[in-house]
Amino acid sequence: MKNLSNKILTLLLFFVPLLIVSCQKTESEGTGNIKNTDSGNISSAGIKESGKEFDVRYNSPRKIYNIVKEDVNNDGNREIFVMSILKDTADKFSSYYNFDMVEVFSLDRSSEKYVKILTDTVDYSTEISFENIPKDESKLIFIKTNTGGNDVLNSEGMFVYQMNDSANIEMIKYFETGSPDIKDLNNDGNKELIVSDQFLGLMPQVNAVSFIREIYTMKDHKLVLSNEEFPEVYDKKINELIENFNGLKRKVEMGMQPMDLSYPLYREAAEIFVNYYSKGDMQGLKNFWEKEKDSLKKNIPNDEYQDLNSFISKALPSSSNA
Repeated sequence: MKNLSNKILTLLLFFVPLLIVSCQKTESEGTGNIKNTDSGNISSAGIKESGKEFDVRYNSPRKIYNIVKEDVNNDGNREIFVMSILKDTADKFSSYYNFDMVEVFSLDRSSEKYVKILTDTVDYSTEISFENIPKDESKLIFIKTNTGGNDVLNSEGMFVYQMNDSANIEMIKYFETGSPDIKDLNNDGNKELIVSDQFLGLMPQVNAVSFIREIYTMKDHKLVLSNEEFPEVYDKKINELIENFNGLKRKVEMGMQPMDLSYPLYREAAEIFVNYYSKGDMQGLKNFWEKEKDSLKKNIPNDEYQDLNSFISKALPSSSNA
């Protein structure tokens, strides 16, 4: 009997630790709000917020890139943003972007748990940020994208999301290109979203003219094109460009060799054009053209002059530009 008791005690000492370990493992691998029941490699992360815990898991080859917490709608509870990436062998060298999917979890006070309120594909994304556009309103969610390449304006875009309430997020704007950025253009404490562009005309990419194409403000919970509300942004640039244009024109008319031989006068005139046009100042554009078209016709190659004339014909179809 004594030997039997010793054997039972030995067996208990062996199996009880295994039982404890097994229970602990089951708890730590709980799938929480993202459920994956398939076997295979798992990318996972434990989340804890407002005293609540759950696991985020994805089956290979999808992997978690980053997890960010932010109180977007100012309700005192931080939402959880999970960015993940799916790259197969062919994509392993595509290092110009970091994630291609975002999932958002919000605290449901009725059930006292975090629930998923958004799953969206955000191809070629590089980073996420949160900004108050009007300083006294909820934050917007900005996800920058990059499709690769040396041309920043044609490669970088942006997804913009708005959180309407604790259970709803929607995409309100998508820019495929334009390298969108958030700036306070007039230093009033409210920020604007600016989108840039390039004018090539007859020039190669290296000589392209960059300019602010669009300025967006937030009105009635929508991003609204508002270029004409920021004339000072364009006026400052236009004045600088006209001063530079006039200085270069004087040198050309005096027979001096310009230091920069890359499309002199044509490039400068085109940059003035696109800034007047983006400002929405068609009268200013017309006045500049009427004043300078004879000089331009005399001092630049005919194909360059005709290209500028074509721009004016489209922008000011009622004008006589020949």
